[in-house]
Amino acid sequence: MILMDQLIVEHQDYVEKLQTLAEVIQGLRVNGRGNYFMETLEGLLPVFTTDLDRHAGREEDFLFPRIVERVNDSLVPVMLTEHEAIRQASRDFEKGYRLWRQGDDAAFEGWVNAAAALRGSFVTHMQKENLILFPLARRILTPDEQARLTTWNDG
Repeated sequence: MILMDQLIVEHQDYVEKLQTLAEVIQGLRVNGRGNYFMETLEGLLPVFTTDLDRHAGREEDFLFPRIVERVNDSLVPVMLTEHEAIRQASRDFEKGYRLWRQGDDAAFEGWVNAAAALRGSFVTHMQKENLILFPLARRILTPDEQARLTTWNDG
């Protein structure tokens, strides 16, 4: 699968998981720390930390340089700035979650705010990539170049 297609599929998956996160947070507010909510959060934590960092790294290492080679005034600098902001939101999300998970109930609202910040910035960012950056890449890269940007196993 071509890298841009894979990234779009991952974006769709992130949108679904961000919705699940919002639902779990609402469930926690209403029902407290039930097993379902806690298990779901444990599964989402690597998605919004480690996996998200790898996803951004693939864009930065493989796609963005090829766009910059061809288009001087692309959105790539904006995307890179947003990647750093999203990574910071991800770190805040993880830190707040771990504090709350370890029993610091006062950390709950901070963690929820970090989750909301992550969700807001990441959704907007994915829309820019899907609607502007990836179509640009499809126009400026030859089909052969696009085919060489294929998915791989992160290990």
